Amino acid sequence: MNRTGKLVIGAVVAAVTIGVATSALALWAANSDATADPIPVGGISFAATAGQGGAVPQYSANGGPVTLTLPGSEIAKVLDGTDPSPAPVIWRFTAEGQAEGITGLSMDVTAGSQIAPNGAITDIGSGIAARGTVLAFSTLRVYAASINGDCATLPEVPETDPGKNIYLYDSTDHVLQTAGGFAGQPVRQQWCVAITFNADPPGAYANEVQAHGIAANGDRVSAVDSWRSVVAFPPSLDASGIYRNHADVVGVAMDGTASRASDQFEARVYPDPNAEPDVTIVLDPKVTNLNPTVSAGDRFTPTP
Repeated sequence: MNRTGKLVIGAVVAAVTIGVATSALALWAANSDATADPIPVGGISFAATAGQGGAVPQYSANGGPVTLTLPGSEIAKVLDGTDPSPAPVIWRFTAEGQAEGITGLSMDVTAGSQIAPNGAITDIGSGIAARGTVLAFSTLRVYAASINGDCATLPEVPETDPGKNIYLYDSTDHVLQTAGGFAGQPVRQQWCVAITFNADPPGAYANEVQAHGIAANGDRVSAVDSWRSVVAFPPSLDASGIYRNHADVVGVAMDGTASRASDQFEARVYPDPNAEPDVTIVLDPKVTNLNPTVSAGDRFTPTP
């Protein structure tokens, strides 16, 4: 919305005013319609920036949505975790905007689609990722960062809406700048995208040893010891299949004796996580107004 759209007062002024001064009534009587000069009362701008450090802001055109791209390579990083409870992968984006005068800005943040390297597109507006992708085995949360841009506190998955891969928090009519609250500089908000792999929880391997013995004086002695080992399940995609190999070898010695041997080995084949689709995140700005008769949206439309 780098249109710096100027709100204009006065297009066509009709003779419907009641209770004005007599001189004004005379004017309306002389000319039933009058075109007033446009009066700019404020500018509006909205942009979003993907990632951190040197990224170029993407500006809204004519109040339309801005689409950011979360690279599939970032999502695939969840497979790198080897700890029993690995930290989530964090990706960030920034929304910024300004609305002068009596206007303000809010926005809707939605999940758009998965775009595979081969061009295949999957709509993920429902929160369900395409089967076989890393995201389909993960949980992706989109939420506004806390103070100082901190993303460490992950919001809980709603108990009333389980089973999805993508959750967005406070993402509808999210206030970027309150109406009439322009303070001379654009407002900036950092947002977090946290990705965690839905791996099986770590288990524990318990061991216990008992020892019994007889001392030199004939006394019986015993001891018990136990220890536990944490068993983690490293994140991975479902295997595509098993590649089996079988080899038979026959050799003939100098005396004509034949020797035979055979062996079999197999390898489990997994999909390539480097082919993980990108994910689009859509930010759709809305202009709000201190005037309760003006509805929020891309245009200044009075409410009937």
